Amino acid sequence: MSSREGWDRLYSGDSRPWKGGSKDLLEFDGSVLELGVGNGKGLSLFSESARPIGMDFSRQALMSCREWHSIPLVLGDVTALPFRDACFPFISASHVLGHLLTNERERAAAEITRVLSPNGKLFVNVFGEEDMRCGSGREVEERTYERGNGITCHYFLENEVDGLFPSLRAERSWERRVHKRFHGQNEVRQERRIIYQ
Repeated sequence: MSSREGWDRLYSGDSRPWKGGSKDLLEFDGSVLELGVGNGKGLSLFSESARPIGMDFSRQALMSCREWHSIPLVLGDVTALPFRDACFPFISASHVLGHLLTNERERAAAEITRVLSPNGKLFVNVFGEEDMRCGSGREVEERTYERGNGITCHYFLENEVDGLFPSLRAERSWERRVHKRFHGQNEVRQERRIIYQ
């Protein structure tokens, strides 16, 4: 099963597989490209002055997002963005890069850099190597695991994302840890968050 088929199947079975939100708020004022918009969960990060445009390569995900949000939606692949150069002042890539293999991450990062306007800002959110799911599934690359649903997830080391965006400067970086009880065990969801300019 391809990655796209895995995501389509996930969203066709549950139009809102990702729930919850975040207390962090991105003060992005104007057009924001939300990559891998899914069901729109990440839109809760934006201030009211943001005008998000959602993009995903899964038709099912876009149909799910349309159920919950009234924003412009685009079907497209993050490794070949269907936008002109330097056209977005703000881009959000929350839990997108981690679902790609190494060569795909590199192509996606180049595309993101291409469409980001000069002095624009990029928000990246990825899972860290101490996340509860790191090691779950079949390892297809170092710290990259494919689960039974065909979806892969890479778990990032500290500063690993910086290597994908050498022309950008990290303006702020922080970690978010959420402690959960899972099958009777105390577990941690670890996210690495960076804003680049």
